[in-house]
Amino acid sequence: MNLIAMIVMLGAATIGLAVYGIILSTGRRKAILAERLETYAGIEEEAALAASEQMGKLSTVPRFFQVLLGRGYMQKIEDSLARADIPMRVSEYILLRLVLAGVGFLCGMYALGHLFSGVFLAVVGFVTPALFVRVHQHRRRAKFVAQLADALMLLTNSLRSGYGFLKGLELIAKEMGDPIAKELNRMLREVNLGATIDQAMTNLGRRINSQDLDIVISAYLIQKDVGGNLTEIMEKVAETIRERLRIQGDIRVLTAQGRFSGLIVGLLPLTLSIVLSLMAPDYFRPMFGPPMMHLVGLDLPVGGLLLAGAFCWQVLGGYIIYRIINIKV
Repeated sequence: MNLIAMIVMLGAATIGLAVYGIILSTGRRKAILAERLETYAGIEEEAALAASEQMGKLSTVPRFFQVLLGRGYMQKIEDSLARADIPMRVSEYILLRLVLAGVGFLCGMYALGHLFSGVFLAVVGFVTPALFVRVHQHRRRAKFVAQLADALMLLTNSLRSGYGFLKGLELIAKEMGDPIAKELNRMLREVNLGATIDQAMTNLGRRINSQDLDIVISAYLIQKDVGGNLTEIMEKVAETIRERLRIQGDIRVLTAQGRFSGLIVGLLPLTLSIVLSLMAPDYFRPMFGPPMMHLVGLDLPVGGLLLAGAFCWQVLGGYIIYRIINIKV
């Protein structure tokens, strides 16, 4: 009876969160000044804090998450969404993960009829948005770095022709595509709103989180402090980045077999499990029956625990293979 009550309460909470998420997403245009100021990363900090307090009065859920998770963790999630260029607020992102976890649990309990399946699908639903954000971050950062060397060459040519540094960045933003154009436009807007070039470039590096861009920012800041020919410095940095990209390409070619082997080893058990479940629905049913083990106040099937352990070892093996083939340059 307690389990049924818990399922009903979880279902009601999932539906409520889903409805609130839909209402919150449709009201995106009513976002107040705090979010716009935070987009420009630290400009007029006092005004942003005041607007944030106003937002807390208007919306209870973001304030609840901020109290529950802490402002530092909320800022970390916001930076992660900004790096992935996903136009979603932190509260919407957290609600999405909770709703997917609740839907996965209910699907596992009612569709598959097992508590273990519900917990497994709940974990999958909760982790999937984080993986989606991580993949988008990686793709966007890789595309930015691929454009960076050409952007630096365009910058050096503009500097040789008599343009200033900011004018050269404006030219890059006009001539090149996203994501570098979008990020440079944001950086130039920060400068126009009163931020210094050093602050704007530091914020750009924090959003992109790329070692190649950090080299460019460090080279500019050092040149600004100690002097030197900025054109020659940027040209040397562009050559360094091109060489790094060439070496990384060679490494990807040499480690292609390891990546493919890790992919096969990781997906083969899951694929076979899905195929067997479709061809023989009762094949895994003994795994969720007796014998049972009393754990954390629940009677859990030993077979289900063994499957969970096998899944954990599979994830660990995939992570080890990833660490082996992920060579830093």
